[in-house]
Amino acid sequence: MRSLLPVPKRFRILISLTGQRSLKFSLSPFPILLGLSIAAVPLAWAGKTFYALQQSHDQLSVSAAEVMEELEVLDQEVEKLRQRAGLSKAERQKLKIEAKGGKGGVSVVLNTKQQLQIARARLPILASRLKQQVQPALEKTLQAEEARNAALPQGKPTKTNSPISSDFGLRPGPFGGSAELHDGIDLLGDYGAPIYATANGKVERAEYSGGYGYHVVIQHGYGYQTLYAHLSKLATRPKASVKRGQLIGYMGSTGRSTGTHLHYSIYRKEKAVDPKPYMFSKATQPAIAQSK
Repeated sequence: MRSLLPVPKRFRILISLTGQRSLKFSLSPFPILLGLSIAAVPLAWAGKTFYALQQSHDQLSVSAAEVMEELEVLDQEVEKLRQRAGLSKAERQKLKIEAKGGKGGVSVVLNTKQQLQIARARLPILASRLKQQVQPALEKTLQAEEARNAALPQGKPTKTNSPISSDFGLRPGPFGGSAELHDGIDLLGDYGAPIYATANGKVERAEYSGGYGYHVVIQHGYGYQTLYAHLSKLATRPKASVKRGQLIGYMGSTGRSTGTHLHYSIYRKEKAVDPKPYMFSKATQPAIAQSK
């Protein structure tokens, strides 16, 4: 193993000048090395400190950007809730003006830390505005939507397969003769099979008549009414409140009927509509019969 070269006790420096006498002097290496060592300490510390400050600044910048992004998303969600709450355009515009306020004045540049502090301070203000201005109206809207949804006829009035024996609209007369307009659909099933309400409402009629035999008419509100006809037996009474899925009668063949089935009609604003979209697809616009 080689030994390290010894550090010379002094350095001899010769400076030659053209046409003049050369300069000679010597220096001890220890003050130079000590000076370099001492200088390296603050330089290293300064580099480390600068790096840490840069990292801290970058982190603050990221945090401020994230908070501002959260504020933007929250502001958009508040606007959606305002629209959902059924507020008028003028009311929403008023809330926007209150939220944003007027803008102007001398420009003041804020550093990252100040931006972060301001951004964080806005969050509770937005949350408070959401709670005080939007939430009450939204709760009323959700209650109204829930009531409207409960009043909308959905699903089948039977729990079995119940194939359709006669469709909605124009059809041949079941007893012969000329064609007739059928204002509902006929569902097949076993005699005495249970029949259920397809939406919340109040029973308007639960009685016997020559054409429909034993039948039930339910008023659901929001312009909707349903009819369940040719029942063998009733399981409800007039003015009774019913819920979707509640038993109201049993399948039969009373009245003007050729055999056991259920005649099911839906009326929207007093006009008969095709029940199939309500039973199988909410996306389809229901057809409206020309007469009841």
